[in-house]
Amino acid sequence: MYQFDGLHGRRQVTQIFTIKVLNIALKTDKELYMHKKYQTGFKTILIMVSYDGSSIVIIRVGGVPLLILMDGLLYHPQSTGIGRYIESLAKAYARKYQGIDELQVVGLNGQNISAVKMLHLSRSLERSFNRIFFEQWLFRSRLSPLSYDVVHFPDYQVPVVRRVPSAVMTIHDMVAFKYPSMFPKAQSLMKRQLMAQSVKVAKRVIVPSQTTANDLQDILHVPQERIAVIPHGVEPVQAEGAPEKRPARERPYFLAVGTIEPRKNFEGLIHAFSLFVHENHLSDHVDLLIAGKKGWLYEPVLEAPHKWNVRDRVFLLEYVSKDELRTLYQNALALVYPSFYEGFGFPVLEAMAYGTPVISSTQGALQEVCGDAALLADPADFEAFSQHMTEIWEDGELRISLGQKGRDHAKCYTWEATAERTREVYLQVADR
Repeated sequence: MYQFDGLHGRRQVTQIFTIKVLNIALKTDKELYMHKKYQTGFKTILIMVSYDGSSIVIIRVGGVPLLILMDGLLYHPQSTGIGRYIESLAKAYARKYQGIDELQVVGLNGQNISAVKMLHLSRSLERSFNRIFFEQWLFRSRLSPLSYDVVHFPDYQVPVVRRVPSAVMTIHDMVAFKYPSMFPKAQSLMKRQLMAQSVKVAKRVIVPSQTTANDLQDILHVPQERIAVIPHGVEPVQAEGAPEKRPARERPYFLAVGTIEPRKNFEGLIHAFSLFVHENHLSDHVDLLIAGKKGWLYEPVLEAPHKWNVRDRVFLLEYVSKDELRTLYQNALALVYPSFYEGFGFPVLEAMAYGTPVISSTQGALQEVCGDAALLADPADFEAFSQHMTEIWEDGELRISLGQKGRDHAKCYTWEATAERTREVYLQVADR
């Protein structure tokens, strides 16, 4: 048994901890090294030990190491939205704090995130109801026998039935409260009820924008001091990727990205596109591509191309791979994003990172996220969106200017910064 003093974060540790040195691995004939986490009461410490043949010397105590569990049940390889948030944050966190913290992600069987330690479930939880039941009733049992410093739930709910200590949650938007009719009734009701209860239980609530923070305070009255505004990032490969060969399409195109559901306002986009095409006599010259899986209440979007007489110019691509999406971004005239409400808006920053001009809605957090690097319009103003498409079509200098502004703007959003600020929340919850 050995005793030592050391630094605990920025505070001097005055208590003497007694530990047993375990798992020492041979590095050379004269030196032995070990990195090991030890649970000592309520404090977790990371130590490095060297052995010179006569004594053991503590040569590093620090980093305020954390053992973190993240709920990754919404992640799968074709993830968008929340699933992409889980993947990107986990990868950035594991990369940035390797050797300091240990992050473990609970995932469905067979789903893996590169360089991240996964804890797989054998059961199938693909249906939302099954997943929520597991999180509310069974998730806590998965915490034993390990003692996690923080448990992060990256969706709108934490266990409120069988509660989990030191829970952090991420709320990406408040659309279920602001636009409940844009969801199926049962889904909307469940979201509102679970979110309202979860914010009372979670130690901290992470949101991706000040807009979402304001909505959270106004609607659910969460105190400002329990909310952390931490913007999402853009993958470095996207921001730095070299332009690729133009896809095999006969005509230039405007691009829209997102799940096909009422909030995205793709029906309104098709209307605006039809105005642009017909007013400029461009029926044989330009297309509209919509990349995204069918979500819910999507039938009006499927009917809109026929309704507005652009059925041969609108293409619903459904899910596209990351590589395909990158190529679509890089070669689009512009991304058009007319959403009625977003808590952040991944696609606008992704497009900007590639130097693609953006035409965006002003609603939700989109104006906050876009800054002055996009053309903006009210999502209900079809004429304004049509006019912006005309400006992009006719003005090459405008396209170049918006593209450069977008690249510069997107550089302000990195997953490394997201991971760093998320860790600050973890430290607060773990009382470090």
